[in-house]
Amino acid sequence: MTDEPLIRLFQRHFADPVAALRRLDSHLADVGLPFDLKAQLRELSFPAQPGLPNGVPSCIYYFVPNSRRGSDQPAPEDPLHPSFVNACDGIGLNLGCPVRLLRALDALAQLAADDRRPPIDALRNSPEHLNAVEELLWLTGWKSPSALRRGGQFPGINGDVDWFLAASGFPIFVEAKFRRSDWPRLSDGNSFVRMGDGFLSSAAHKFPDPPQTTAVHVLGITTFANITNDILHLIGAELEATPQIHAVVVRSLLQMTHVISLHVDIRDRVLALLAVPSIADFPVNHGVFFHREQREERVAQRPSQGGSIAKSRAVCWSIRPQGAVPFSMPEPSLYRLSIPTRGADGEPHFQVIPKYLMSSHA
Repeated sequence: MTDEPLIRLFQRHFADPVAALRRLDSHLADVGLPFDLKAQLRELSFPAQPGLPNGVPSCIYYFVPNSRRGSDQPAPEDPLHPSFVNACDGIGLNLGCPVRLLRALDALAQLAADDRRPPIDALRNSPEHLNAVEELLWLTGWKSPSALRRGGQFPGINGDVDWFLAASGFPIFVEAKFRRSDWPRLSDGNSFVRMGDGFLSSAAHKFPDPPQTTAVHVLGITTFANITNDILHLIGAELEATPQIHAVVVRSLLQMTHVISLHVDIRDRVLALLAVPSIADFPVNHGVFFHREQREERVAQRPSQGGSIAKSRAVCWSIRPQGAVPFSMPEPSLYRLSIPTRGADGEPHFQVIPKYLMSSHA
């Protein structure tokens, strides 16, 4: 595939799309991904529908072979078996966003050579590639960031913290997590809240209790959907038991940022260190492509996880990106997808099915 789709995509998100493409090419030459990005580039176009004379912007993505996720993975006989979260197609699962990749590689380029090696190794590992992209993005989104480096290990503590940086001169340690099991909140509605262990369980052991420095200890979590009150108080309950983490910052692929802490002053301090994002920073048509019948089976069999979560002492404030979505959001089910064929590597070849057939002479 030529560079033309990338140029069109970058026109939506960068002031100079040609310079953005050149940066991407330079980064790719340095990093050496386990697949040819441009050979894996795909575009889904969405035709006109009533009220949407131009359809919606195309979805330009790249397929990640050997991601161990996707609709080619076997669906469990039990629709609620935890492995169902692996059997779905979407950005962050088996599909990558070139804009997210470029911004992650821009961040990677700011690190010293020794600090670059672990994220490069992860980017070159197909099952971890998309997780590595999201981890690198936690170096971005701060006011006047400086001194970017790997967080390293606290004395006497097991495990390395992902990042250290200074935002407006204030020191921050950030442990980054991409919650890939969060995608059913986009498809299953309020019947699904979370899967697996708690939100802080894989991060708490990396920070000393009590904290040993004046830096703020932040857990950064990337999710598919915005948080709900239930998730706020689940995180809050974990923060009550984990004093070594000062705040949790949740960024959704829907581009909202949520700052959660047990203390108003800490929440407000972290809020003051975060830059207000622009709606144009990333595509707003990120999503997951799920099997409707499997979704209906899960919802029918799953006791609702919501509505019974005890309130915690957590306080939260959210940051909305600047700007308006540059197109009208389609109504649910206006477009569906089918997968008429697959590649030898399991890649789904999508076909867009519009709800209405529009006459070319209308």
